[in-house]
Formats: sequence, structure tokens, C-alpha cells
Amino acid sequence: MRWVLAELWRTSGRARRDRALLYGGATGLRIVTFHETLGDDLSHLKRIVDWCRSRFPMASPADADGLFAGRWPHATDRILVTFDDGWESNFEAAKWLVSIGVSATFFVVPSLIGRTADEYVRFHARNHVVPSVPEASAGARGLTAEQLREMRAMGHRIGAHNFAHRDLGVLHALPDIRYEVENALEDLSDILGTKCNDFAIAFGQPSNVSDEAIAYLKDLQARGLRIYSCHRGLNVPGKTPSFLLRHGWEPYHPANFTRICIEGGGDRRLSDEVALMVRRVGTLPVANGAPTATQSGLP
Repeated sequence: MRWVLAELWRTSGRARRDRALLYGGATGLRIVTFHETLGDDLSHLKRIVDWCRSRFPMASPADADGLFAGRWPHATDRILVTFDDGWESNFEAAKWLVSIGVSATFFVVPSLIGRTADEYVRFHARNHVVPSVPEASAGARGLTAEQLREMRAMGHRIGAHNFAHRDLGVLHALPDIRYEVENALEDLSDILGTKCNDFAIAFGQPSNVSDEAIAYLKDLQARGLRIYSCHRGLNVPGKTPSFLLRHGWEPYHPANFTRICIEGGGDRRLSDEVALMVRRVGTLPVANGAPTATQSGLP
């Protein structure tokens, strides 16, 4: 079905039409998210990134920072690569990316650092918490603190993911929300020796963040935290949610489906969810003097 949809979307010129329909013709930032990158998944990552580089300028984490401030001065879309969870196989991906001049953001579950899945579960059991174990291959281990510091030295950004990777959509009590968010930010800041200002919501769909969690995150956002979700869309100041949209790559997605989604052909399919998040968290700001989406000059 995805292969067929991709062919239909491409032949109908849907990406071009949806840019006008959803974004007023504006350009913006497209973010693609990967998870474990072991074996074939690393090969898939390389093919996707090489395809992106052949068609778009590649973004840096600083481009995302500009969006949070309401700035997008670029005449074309750009692509930012991100990773969730922090499994050790991401280290090879980080080295390959820097070898081709691409910087990425890695959102890490801090309690997984240097641990196997079993060790991670036992760690949280001491705090009477049942964590969600991020999906990975048998025997996988989290990145080490030394690897994270080396990745940062390469030019990559290290951000935080939920501390126990629990679904914030079913957490309503403030202590539980703080456990997931505050512990993640503080632990990663301690490990890296600098304040962590980037946080990606585990699972990342609108249903994966409760109203109480949104209120907590919005308060942190007002104090400088940059927040990322994980559902598809182009990030455009004044148009899209203040929690940045990301397209989660899945190994079962046909290559043509991944490509048309990166081009924007699949955005309309999730536009209701994007509109819901706009109502819940507000839009990205538009910086003073910056062009709005309808002033971009694009057809």
C-alpha cells in the first residue's frame, strides 16, 4: 500500500500542491529520525542520507535552533538527521556522517548510557519504576559516556530522550513527568558537562504527551528548552507546532515511500495531527522582520 501511495503521490504532483495548501508555499526544515543503526539499518541510513544530499542542502542542528527562534532564511528546504534512544550502533553512524560533512542530533535515554536492556530495567526497578525498553537487537547496549563526548567533539548535538522511555501520554502526575523529563536533562547535562537544551518526546505522536506533560514542557520551553516530537511534516515559522515535527524512518517502509515523504508528498495524510498539536502547543514564532510563510515568494 505504501509503495502504491508513493507512486500516486509522485505522479499527481502532490508534494508541490501540498506545499501551497499546508504551508502557504513556504520552505522549511524536514527532520528524519532513525533509531538503532546496526547492520542493514546502517546501510539503509547511508542510502537515505546520500539520496537526501543529492537533492537538498543538509541542515545542521543550528538550523533547527533558528526555527525555534522563528527564523528560516533559506530559499529551499533543508534536511536534518536525528536519532532516538542512544544505542551503541549509533556511534558508527555518527562517524560516517561526520566523514561526509553532515552533523546530526542524537536524542539519548540517559539511563541507558553504558547499559544493556536488562541493566537498564534493573536500574529503574530500584526507583520502583517500570521503564519502556527502546526497541533494539538482542544484546544491544547503550552508547557510553565517552562515545557521547566524542560524538559531540565531532560536531554532533547530543539531546535528551525520556529518562525511562515511558509514554508521557499516559503520565499525568507531576512526579512521573519530572522523572522522565527533568532526570533526563539533568543526567545528560552532568555527563556532558554542559546544559542540555534539547529534548525529544518518546514515541513522539500527539497521543504520547498528556495535557499535564505539555504544560510542564511548555514551561521549560519558555526558559529555553527546544522540544521535538516525531510525526511527519515540514517545520515552518508561524505555521507548524512549536514542538518540531520529525519523520520517523521505519525499515519496512519502501524506499519510494520514504523519498516522497521527505519531499513532502505525505504531509497531508497527517495534517489533522499537526493541526491538533498546533492547538495544544502553539505555532513556531515568526521573528521580527522575518518573512512569513505567505511571503516566501515561492509559487
